Amino acid sequence: MHFDLGLRAYSEGNLSGVRRHLAAVGMLPEGGTACLAFMALSWRERWLSDSPEEALAIAKEAAGRFSHDLDTVLELADILLEIGHPRDVLEILLAVSEQEQTNPDLWYEAALAAERDGQVGVRVACFRQVWELEHATEPAHRLWLSEARFAEVAEETLARLPERIRESLGNVAVIIEDYCDQWVLDGEPGDPRSLGLFVGPERAHERGLDYVAEGPARVYLYRWNIERICDSAAQVEEQIAITVLHEIGHYLGLDEDDLELRGLG
Repeated sequence: MHFDLGLRAYSEGNLSGVRRHLAAVGMLPEGGTACLAFMALSWRERWLSDSPEEALAIAKEAAGRFSHDLDTVLELADILLEIGHPRDVLEILLAVSEQEQTNPDLWYEAALAAERDGQVGVRVACFRQVWELEHATEPAHRLWLSEARFAEVAEETLARLPERIRESLGNVAVIIEDYCDQWVLDGEPGDPRSLGLFVGPERAHERGLDYVAEGPARVYLYRWNIERICDSAAQVEEQIAITVLHEIGHYLGLDEDDLELRGLG
């Protein structure tokens, strides 16, 4: 219980709360300073205390001692990425992924680390591993927003757009799929867990050669990926709207920085 409360305090940025529950874990008969729960709270306490290198040292020790615990390994990866060590993250995650080859989360984190380190070939290979493991299997945690409701929310989002923007959308098709097809991996960013994807020429170019080469503009929404990151049906509906607007933004010529400034990153 103290460990879970300590994690909650950490997520809230409550340093005194983390310290209180850390001390309690250290005094438990089944706890002590050498147990995983104590070490996991210890690095968080160091992190909130603005001591990232000390936090890293504790996380590395925990990952080495409890390498079988994937959460601990991923926590170490998060710290290393936060302080700018993507190559170290990649080495650790690839080593663990070779032992835990059926864990898509490890491959996915390795792909992100490879991207941060500029290793495009490794990123692509890791994303392909994720796709192979996930494309035919529904995620364990599903909120079961019906397909009809999912489509309805997307339509409602488009209907709320200003009239001049709705008119400019023309024949843009919104396509809902459970998970991306393999061809998505061949483009950029090639992320199999993308929530949505814009394909085709931007509005400013759709009457030119791009239209002939790429076909009409399409917006894809991926149900499983959207539901995977949400904790309630209401969150799913909110994320559908954000994703639709994000991809329509690409059609209108906005880049990722523009979308981030508009709260649609």
